[in-house]
This record gives sequence, C-alpha cells and structure tokens, in this order.
Amino acid sequence: MFFIINYFHNRYLLKKVLIFSMIIISVYSIGIVTDSESLTIEGFTLILSNTTLDSINPQFSVSKNRIHASWISDVNSQNSDVMFKKLDKDSRSFTNAMNISNSSGISNIIKLTNSENNVYITWEDKQAAQWELLFRKSQDNGEKFGNVVNLSKTTGSVHLHDLSAAGKNVFTVWAANENISSTKKEVFFRKSLNHGESFSDTVNLSNSIDDSLDPHMAINHNGSVIYIVWTECDIKRDEPICNIVFTKSTDEGNTFTIPKKVSNTIQPCNSTIGQAAFDRMASNANSNARAPCLFNNATVQEDFNSINPTVFATLDGKNVFVLWEQAEFGSGHSEIFLKVSNDYGKSFNSEINVSNTSGVSRLAQSQLVGEDLYVVWSDSLDHNKTFDVMLRKINANNKAGKVINLSNNTGNSVSPSILVSNNRIFVAWSDDTNNASILLRIGDASGSFAKAEKLTVDNAESYTDPSIFEARDKVWITWTEYNNPNHMIVLVNEGKSDTPHSQ
Repeated sequence: MFFIINYFHNRYLLKKVLIFSMIIISVYSIGIVTDSESLTIEGFTLILSNTTLDSINPQFSVSKNRIHASWISDVNSQNSDVMFKKLDKDSRSFTNAMNISNSSGISNIIKLTNSENNVYITWEDKQAAQWELLFRKSQDNGEKFGNVVNLSKTTGSVHLHDLSAAGKNVFTVWAANENISSTKKEVFFRKSLNHGESFSDTVNLSNSIDDSLDPHMAINHNGSVIYIVWTECDIKRDEPICNIVFTKSTDEGNTFTIPKKVSNTIQPCNSTIGQAAFDRMASNANSNARAPCLFNNATVQEDFNSINPTVFATLDGKNVFVLWEQAEFGSGHSEIFLKVSNDYGKSFNSEINVSNTSGVSRLAQSQLVGEDLYVVWSDSLDHNKTFDVMLRKINANNKAGKVINLSNNTGNSVSPSILVSNNRIFVAWSDDTNNASILLRIGDASGSFAKAEKLTVDNAESYTDPSIFEARDKVWITWTEYNNPNHMIVLVNEGKSDTPHSQ
C-alpha cells in the first residue's frame, strides 16, 4: 500500500506547498539532425522568469512556429501566480512576462494548449481552503487574454485535471470532491464548442461509490472523439485496490459511455519460469512472459494496484492506447502495462506488459507516431537501487518491439522524456552516474542509437524533469536545475551554448 499512498502523496504535494529553492529551467535548441552520430547545440540564452522569484512547473505549447511558455512564480510565501510568455515566428526573444492568474491565493498545476489562433490555459487555484479550476483564453496567439472563468464552481476542491483543444472545441476534465462538504472524489467534464467563449454544464463522468482520481484525456484530430481515463480506488477496503477506468464520447462530448475497467486487479504469477531465464527474456524483449512468483509462498493470483494512467489516440481516433503503472501488493514489484483498441474503444486487446522485468518500472512517458506508440520509463531491472532508462515500441496490432536499455550505467537514470520526429528518436533523462546532469541519446527507427551526450555544462546541484518538444525546425530540451539559492527559467537558442561532451 506504500506504493499507492506515496504516489498520490507526491502527485498532490505541489498543490499543498510552494517550493522555495533555486530552480533553473534550461532549454536547449538542437538543429534537426540527419546523422545519429552528430549532435550540435546552438543557442543564445533567454531568461524567461524574474530571477528573484521562485519559478517551477513550466509548460510549453507550439502553434505555427510560435512557442508559448507558462510556469508558476511565487510572489510571496502565501501567493504564487501563473506566468506566460511567447516567442513569435520571426522573433529572437520572448515577450515580457504576463501574469495570467494574478490572484491572492496559490496557483499551481498548469495545462497549456492551443488551437488555430487561440491559446488556452487552465490551472488550479487555492482560495481559502478550496482548490478551484480556472481558465483563460487568448484569441490572438497570446497577445492578450480574456477574463478568468471558474470551471469547477459547482464541485468541491479540485485534485488534478487535463485540457485538450481542436478546432473550435475545448475540453477539460478534472477530479474533485463531489461537493464542498464531501470527501469522496469524482471525475467531472465540461466542454466548449465555440473556442472557449462559453462552457456546458458540469457532467459527472465517474459517478462511482469509489474515489476517482488523476484523469487524462486524448482526442482525435477535430475533437469529435474523446477518450478519458482515470484511477478508481476502492475506498471500502483497508488496503484500497485501484483500477484504471475508461470512457469515451463520439459526439464532441455530448454523451459518454458507461465507464469500464481496462486494468486487472488480480493476475496469475508464473511458477514455472526461473528468475534468471525471465530476466534474459525481459532484457532481450519481444517477450511478454509474465514475471515469476517473487516469493516461495506466492499464491496463484496476486492483488495488483493500477495507477498513473495516460491515453493516446490516432488522428482518426480509431486506435486507442491506454498505458498505466501496475504494482503488486507486498512485493515492491511494479510494471508498465498497455491495452490497445482498434475499434474506437469498443473493445480492447489483451494487455501487454511493456516493461516486463522483475524490478520497479515507473515514470513512463510516451509518444504516438502514426499507429506506433513509443514508451520510455525508468526501471530498476533486478531490484538494485539504481534505475536505467528503457525504450520499447508497440504498434496498434499489439506487436511489441525489442526493449532497449538506453542508459545502462552505474548511476540513477530517471525521468525520461521522448520525442520522435523525421524518423529520429530523441530521449533525454536525468542522470547522476558521475555527477548530476541531463543526458541525451539520438537514434533512428531501426533502434540504432548514438552514444549518450551530456547537455549540462555547469555544476548545478541537480537537474530534473527533462522535457522535449519540436518547434521552428528545431528540437528543444528543457529541464529543471536546482542551485541554491535563486530561481529562474532559462531558454537557450542559437549562438552562445557550449558544445556538449560525451559522458
């Protein structure tokens, strides 16, 4: 149960406190490479945030070669706000920072997206004891923003949310206490079909006797098909069992199907395969053999907790991928699991054990390219204390490719991020093998990768949470630096960055 409690505690912690430590968000621009052996860093340095403020949780969105950036900055110990800047197509510097929330409470957990010339921002804002889900939009690519809209005014305190947009459609989903006086949590949904000018009434999607948490959403190219997943935990049990629940809409969010579980709470363990043989199959992959029983007295079936869901859909919406973490009670063992639907979510194929090791598999990140899902995650493999970064590709026909160990070093390699572009695969992660750093590997569709490159050239105390996105014909990499006692968000582009060296 520790795994579940610790996970949700960490997810919600950012909403309870502000972080007052030195954090630098660095962003490097990499020219699109055509040779996996070459990597060039360009850049002049842009400081996005006010260097005297604590700035955390950056989000980026790209539209027509415009880069939109948003983050949280503290104003004082009792007040933090949502900040916003943009980089236009022909600009070489970001605009001045705009205070989007400008409230007297605590703002946190941003979602940032765009559609056509519109930019949409949602965030969770604490006023008194209540967390509210707030929304603002810009109709002119972020030049100015309209009024603040409270999307959660009919529900209780908000606990995590998601935001999507396509064309004129804007959708938001959030978990919240059922009402102000209730502690039971449900998943709620609202939609706008007119570019965020107005929103529909609030719909309770979960409507369950259990707690419904951590919703995530995927839509097709025009927003006519919506898929939503969340974690549902049985609060009647002393040791709650959590499942991944799925629902969909094929009419722009006017109606949704009855939620159904896509994960399993009990699964057989394999008492016939040896641990060494299993580890060989997991590392060489193309194998979905189930892990052996981890204890001599293991029962034929073991309870599992499923958490941290994400969902992906192809542009037409036909193929749906649901990814989650699954932990086995009492073992300390966890895996990354996947289910795929090829018929708009009507039915799902058998689950795939993506990680398939005897260790701890966590922090999965993914990108859908065509009908192929690329998954990266951190894995302790054989219960060592250190983690490696792993990569695997799965297609819509449930065919899983080889597992590739991208880090394979003696330190901790965690928090991986992935971008697939022009048949190139970029994976960045936080590493502490020799000292704290961000490492990057670039490969191709065949699975051939160049050696890892060290992107960080200074000596910050830590580098965490790297993220990769593509804009303006370049690949951009961001991360958070800690270096007591100041904070700032930095963007590095052409001209002044040192060439990275190999580790």
